[in-house]
This record gives sequence, structure tokens and C-alpha cells, in this order.
Amino acid sequence: MDRTIGLWGTIVTLVGFVIGAAVFLLPGELAAIAGPGVVIAYAIASVVAAFSCVIAAQIGSVLPISGASFVFATKMTSPFFGFLMTWLIIAGVSTAMALLGHGFAEYLSLIIPEVNKTLVAVTVVILFGLINLFGAQATVRAQAIMVILFMTILVVFSVTGVATIDATLLTPFVPNGMGSVFSVAVPAFFSYAGFLVVVEIGGEIRKPHRTIPLALLISFLIVWLCYTAVSLAIVGHVPWQQLAGNSAPVATVAEIIFPAWAQTVVTFTILAAAATSMNSLLLGYSRDIYVLSRVRIFPSILSRTSRKHGTPYNSVVLLTALSVIAVLIGAKISQYATVIVLALMLAQILLGVSTLRLPRVMPEQLKKSEFRLSPFWRAFFSTGLILSSAIFVLIGVRGSPSSAQMLIIILLAGCAYYGIRKHLLNSREINMSHGVNDHIEESIGDSSDGVLREITDPLKG
Repeated sequence: MDRTIGLWGTIVTLVGFVIGAAVFLLPGELAAIAGPGVVIAYAIASVVAAFSCVIAAQIGSVLPISGASFVFATKMTSPFFGFLMTWLIIAGVSTAMALLGHGFAEYLSLIIPEVNKTLVAVTVVILFGLINLFGAQATVRAQAIMVILFMTILVVFSVTGVATIDATLLTPFVPNGMGSVFSVAVPAFFSYAGFLVVVEIGGEIRKPHRTIPLALLISFLIVWLCYTAVSLAIVGHVPWQQLAGNSAPVATVAEIIFPAWAQTVVTFTILAAAATSMNSLLLGYSRDIYVLSRVRIFPSILSRTSRKHGTPYNSVVLLTALSVIAVLIGAKISQYATVIVLALMLAQILLGVSTLRLPRVMPEQLKKSEFRLSPFWRAFFSTGLILSSAIFVLIGVRGSPSSAQMLIIILLAGCAYYGIRKHLLNSREINMSHGVNDHIEESIGDSSDGVLREITDPLKG
């Protein structure tokens, strides 16, 4: 892949990917639990996100290739843990697609009240699956236009909303105690979850050693300010007790502070943001399925690509199908978010452990990295990511047992699949672990050029 994305392109990609539609969907349900304290919940979630950003910067600088998270985790630990992390990410993305599909339907119902929300959610997921299937890709320029559009709307909404808040609605600020604030901080982290995508696109970023850390810093500050202002505007205009079940809180506040024509603009902007997020998820993470199929952890049929568009069409179809299944499960938006965050927290724990092992396993790559944490700060941020993620897992499990059960099922299914797949390949005298390690070593060898080359099947006889 060519390095075509510069600093501002990376910032635009991150801000657009991280903010997407989450800020329009989650604050209402979370405020119904924590009250105005939802602002504190987003601040708590941002601490974990900050640890995640620093680790992402270190990984992206040491291994500036596309698909680096799988390569990195596998090299630092084992093919099984590298697979399990990617399995969790794929499960999280499928659930995120469901959340966005339901959110899209909620906002569309404001324009077409009689619409069947479940049907809309399924239809929009399939629609973007088809778009990706035929090779339609969002360019950085198109992403920039979309980000500028909905960030402009968000800035206007935030400034107007914060300037006109009713201070009496903010008292008491934490009506249900700090326990409620910590419990909603877990699903709130979903709003910050996209920063790690910079690791996946590292092979396409110019001057990655400088660009990745700087882009993460700037985009993190933009996102944090945005979430703080939007959540404050919502609880400053609508009594928190009335926000339960409200999946369109921004539209509710827009009705209060804007004229009718502006409300329509806000709604269409939210629909566009949700659409862009869904398209980006399918576009980016169908490639994780493709990478795993290249080394036969997944069946090789999933690595087939379109001759005309170069799209891994079977990978796109599989991710779309998983997303439709997640839509049909029919959970609440906050429950979807909790499942996603629990999956991502486990993946982050693995990345934190992997970063601690970095000096021992990849000393030369670390030495060459222009962005290199000192031993103290590397230990600080790695341990911080591990501990904060583990705490979030415990809070999430305690606060949403049903989400924890879903995650356990996902983990057990992943372990069972890996064991069955490995046994099947062994019966054909194919060593899966050796093939994966060969692929990893070639990828690391290419990292100085930032190119993840097409390779011959390493697992053939």
C-alpha cells in the first residue's frame, strides 16, 4: 500500500471514525442513569482512551504497516492470542454495526414516524455491505467533507447548547451516586473506541513515526471537547429523568434550541454520520477477516478478491451477515455498547501486555522507532492500559450481566473455532502456527517500507 495520508488526513480519518454517530446516540440513555454526571463518565472513559492512544502511537511507530495489531499481538504472544484479539475486534465491529443500524433507524423515524425500525436497521446494514461488495470506497477527501459537515453542526449545537443551558437541571449533578457514573463510563468508552484504527492503517500514513503520535494527540483533544460539550448541552436542556429510552437526544435538544428547518438539517447530518461510520467499519474490518483467511486461520475462500475492484468480497459478505444477526438480537443501544467495550477492553489488555514485552521481543524495531517511550513511561502506559481496561471489564460485568454472558459466549466460540480449525489443518499435515509465524516475520521485515505485501500461501504443503 502507498503512503498517501498526511497529518491532517490522519486527523480527519480519526475524528470522523471515532466520533461518527456515537455522540448522537449514547448520551441520552447514559444520562438517564447517571444524570448530569454523564459528563464525568465521559471524562473517566477518556482516561482509558488516553492510555490507549499512547500505546497505539508506540505500536504504530514500531510497526507502521496495515493490519499491525494482529501482527504485533501475534509476535509478542502467540498465534492463538493474536487470533483471539482479532476475533474480539470482529465481534465488536459486528455489534457496533448493529448499534449504528438501530441509531440510524431511530433518527430516520423522526422524519418518517411510521417506519419499521428493525427493518430499516437490517436494510441499511445490507445496503452498505452491497456498496463495499462492489468496491465503493470512502476516500480521505470524501471523509474530510463529511467530517467538516457534521463537526460544523456539532460545534454550532455545542456552543448554542452550552450557552443556553438551564443551570437548575444540573442540580444535583450526581443524583444516583458515583456508582452510576462509573457504570455508564463503560458504555461511554464506545465513543472513544476508534482510536486504535490508526494502527490498522499505519502502512498508508506518510512519516508515521511523527504523524501518528501527533494526529492521536490532536484528534483526542477534539473528540474529548466534543463529547463533554454535547453531553453537557443535553442534560442542560432536558431533565435527565426524561432521557430514558431516548436514542435521539441531540434531535430532542435541537427541537428546543433551533428553528424547525435547522432541526431537519441536524437530523440529516446525523443520518449521514451514521452512514459514514457504518461504511468505514465494513471497509476497514472486513480486511481483518481477509488477513486471517490469508494464513488459513479462517477458510481461504474468505481471501478471494474481486478482479475488477480488488475487494475481498467474501470477507465483506461474512461481516455484513454477522452484523445483521447482531441487529436481529434486538438489545438496547447501551447494551450493545457495553458488549463492544468489554470486547475491546480484553483486546487492549492483550496490547498492553504485548507492549511490555516489546523491548525483549523486538529490540531492533524499537531502537529504530522515532517515537519511543522511555522504559518508565512504556511501563507506566502499558500497565495503566492493562489495569484501567481490567477495571472497566469488572465494572461492565457487574453492571450488565447479560452483556458479560454475550461476551463469554463470543470468547468460548472463538476458542472452540481455533481448536477445531487447528485440528482440521493438522489432519491435512498443515501446521497453522508455523504458517502464521512465517507471515508475521515477512510483515515485520516489510515494516521499514510500510508495505504489507501479497504473499504466497505459507501453509501449502
